[in-house]
Amino acid sequence: MARNGKPGEDRSVPEARHVRKEICRAGLHAYEAAYDPGSRLPEHGHSAPFFTYVLHGSYVESAGHKERQCSRGAVIFHDRESHQNLVGPAGTASFNVELHPELWRELIDDSHVINALAGRVLQGDIEWSALQVWREFLETNAGSTLGIEESVAWLCEATRRAQARGAFEPRERLDRCVSYLEANPLEDHRLANVAQIAGVHPMHLAKLFRRRYGHSMGEYLRRRRIAWACGRLASTDQSITSIAMQAGFADHPHFTRTFVRVTGCTPNWYRAQLAR
Repeated sequence: MARNGKPGEDRSVPEARHVRKEICRAGLHAYEAAYDPGSRLPEHGHSAPFFTYVLHGSYVESAGHKERQCSRGAVIFHDRESHQNLVGPAGTASFNVELHPELWRELIDDSHVINALAGRVLQGDIEWSALQVWREFLETNAGSTLGIEESVAWLCEATRRAQARGAFEPRERLDRCVSYLEANPLEDHRLANVAQIAGVHPMHLAKLFRRRYGHSMGEYLRRRRIAWACGRLASTDQSITSIAMQAGFADHPHFTRTFVRVTGCTPNWYRAQLAR
């Protein structure tokens, strides 16, 4: 396929998919779409690498005998793999970027890392880099692709760094710790209690955690609370002040400052974009 055409997605789109915005440029096809509750996307393929960022809701993706639960905040890289999707009962919306292989190689220095992670549902801090791509997509005008290409490159670099730290590989003790924090993001945790769950000394846990994730458990928990808040902003009409208080922030301004630092946008902007 020519570089100046669309990257080559199978365009047999079911009626259940509603494309809200789309950009097609030289070698790049990006779109944001919403899917009806309970809808099915039949098996389809892509002739170029792409990634998906789940904006809200959830779906189950099947590829051969593999099933993946894809929920809000997840990032999934694909490498021309055929798959089918079953949308959850609340519906879902996702942001997708497909790149011509030539552009993929131009933007990504270490593409074998992304290829090695293809098909895996990536969670955690990788969401914030994907959110930056989505923001650039929403702000891109008809004459500019620089911002979105740059943000895609940074997403792939963030993924490479996280993979180099072992953030996506099984680590039994750290995984127990993370699972506990993920399941209880709004609680006031003590280091000794978390270390007991992980089965290591508190100081050793702190060192292992920082080495794997690049920041402290306290910062990790703040980011998980922001992720929890993103879910509430996307799926409820609760006030931002109420969400901030439930998420454990002192007040609305404190929550907003942290939200902007982590996501690059305000809670109001984030909610408004999902409500379009």
